[in-house]
Amino acid sequence: MSKKWWPILLILLLALVLRLAFLADIPPGLTHDEANHGREAMGILDGILLFYFPLNYGSEPLYSYTAAAFMRLLGEGIVALRLVNVVFGALAIWAAWLWSKRAFDKRIALTAAALTAVSFWPLASSREALRAGMLPFFMTAAVWFFWKIIAADFADFSRYKKGGVIVGFSVSITFTLHIYLAARVAWLLFPLFLVYLFLWHRSAFRRAWQPTLVGMGLGWLLAAPMFLYVRAHPYVLTRLDMLDGPLQALRSGQIAPVLQNASGALLAFVWPGYGDQFLAYNIPGRPVFEMVTAVFFIAGILISLFRWKRPSYAFVLLWFGVGIIPSLITGATANTTRNLAALPAVFLLPAIGFWGLGDWLTARFPRVKPTWLAGTAAVWLIIAGGVAARDYFLRWGQAAEVRDAYQHTLVEEVAWLRENGVTAVLMSSIYPGPAHDPSISKALWGANSPEERWTDARYALIFPHGQGVTAVIPAATPPHPAFTPFLQEQETIRLRPDDLTPFFTVYQVDSSGLADYLAGDTAVNFNDAVTLKHAQWLDTAVRPGETAQLLTVWQVTDPERAGPRVPPLFTTDLVMFTQILDENGRPLAQRDSLEAPSWAWQAGDVILQIHPVPIPPDTAPGSYPAIVGLYDRASGERLPVLNEHGDVVETYTAVPPLTIP
Repeated sequence: MSKKWWPILLILLLALVLRLAFLADIPPGLTHDEANHGREAMGILDGILLFYFPLNYGSEPLYSYTAAAFMRLLGEGIVALRLVNVVFGALAIWAAWLWSKRAFDKRIALTAAALTAVSFWPLASSREALRAGMLPFFMTAAVWFFWKIIAADFADFSRYKKGGVIVGFSVSITFTLHIYLAARVAWLLFPLFLVYLFLWHRSAFRRAWQPTLVGMGLGWLLAAPMFLYVRAHPYVLTRLDMLDGPLQALRSGQIAPVLQNASGALLAFVWPGYGDQFLAYNIPGRPVFEMVTAVFFIAGILISLFRWKRPSYAFVLLWFGVGIIPSLITGATANTTRNLAALPAVFLLPAIGFWGLGDWLTARFPRVKPTWLAGTAAVWLIIAGGVAARDYFLRWGQAAEVRDAYQHTLVEEVAWLRENGVTAVLMSSIYPGPAHDPSISKALWGANSPEERWTDARYALIFPHGQGVTAVIPAATPPHPAFTPFLQEQETIRLRPDDLTPFFTVYQVDSSGLADYLAGDTAVNFNDAVTLKHAQWLDTAVRPGETAQLLTVWQVTDPERAGPRVPPLFTTDLVMFTQILDENGRPLAQRDSLEAPSWAWQAGDVILQIHPVPIPPDTAPGSYPAIVGLYDRASGERLPVLNEHGDVVETYTAVPPLTIP
């Protein structure tokens, strides 16, 4: 192997070491978005093949299909899920090096590659199980093929080689569109650069415009099935809603919010306090570059502006500008994800700045030797890499808030359950919805997950099939005192004392006390789906300004009749309502919630639900009627109450009245 390959190979080796080190432990768990990608990948392995996935407010499919392939090879789990972006993050460094040494020179290419290998943002994005992490590689691949098209020797290519370059360009664009929403803006880089060539490099424009337009057209044609699918199934894409606020303001002539977002997004690269505030992706407020690299980054922008008539410099500025358009609109929060199409250009700019200043110094001061500059670059990169490694692995990766954001307590709960061979469990969580903590659990368990029910034990308790079960309840959801007679504490597992959820407790749920609740003959049938068996106020007299607590006991009869199945996982999504009525039959106080979500119900399950209802301070003394019922969250349609003949008699049922002394 030629020695010229050794520098980039060493850089790639360093990049892989940093990206693979402690991969299963840092980040210290999974976010809901990551887990949902894992859930999609496992669904693909089970034969659920879609053009677009409804989880995560709509997900382009390429990452999930790639993760499924990794899981097929390595087994289902967190390592296979994260390894996708480890590989594509390293490939992005290699692809950017290939292009930049052609567009600029070897010094700039190697410096940019080394800086990308050791910096916080690309390191973090390469270790996250998020689909946007694939975007830098495929965006750079499109740039590499495009640069072939505009090259002076493109006309000398054989017909087959020209066709291969155009197809490579179009397929790369197609892949970017199948990765992340930001790619729908990033492709504008190529027609905008054609405009630049038309204005200042007419001969290159004449060579490039036709094959470029053919490649872009083919790329969009290949992506058309996905867009047609989204059009036919609009529920799969709701993430565009985040753009509505800024764009509506812009349409109405209010430019200040967009300017504020844009200034914040630009300062996020260089100014402390303005970096991405989203804890799951960054140390809140940490800029992309530390102080020294920020100086070179600004110098790179200024040098590129000064040399704008040179196509390479104009192109890297356009790449940077187009790639950060999403965060210019929405602001700095989560910009480390939205700006990933621009990542290769972002890390080229400090390299351009460093070597541009270095060339100026050597021209002005002949005693400054190139070896001195190379040594200075090495020192700079070592310091920048050391700061980034400390910030990522120690400051961020070990922070209690980050452990909480990545649901580390749930990771430890699953580890305990696996170690103890539990095959059926009641899990308590602040986020029991189907696309939240249950997705994390499913991704962690893989194919061998136990039978689970999910609840928030502060307000609800479930008895699967009416029987006892092992329950895992974290400190964040302490069980309601009314559930104490049913819970036998077995073990408390303590985590780090500084964790926001420092322990979880394992209970055995005892169903023997249910008999009195289920024995009554006053059951109310809601659509043959669930039956109200019992209702009582825990405090018989509640004063104005206090909170009344209603305990209801339900038994599931047929979960298939618990309302329509709604996206993203096509499960039921019922809400229980509790209303205290005034003398005119109007709601005086109300609570709408269900902490034992209907998506996980099975026939025979018994549910104890607490309904805390705040009483207005000015409520007059008296006895107030109360009602309960259920409705579908999306449509608001109530579940009907059926009589013994199956006829609809009402959409709610009365429960004991509440006395206000």
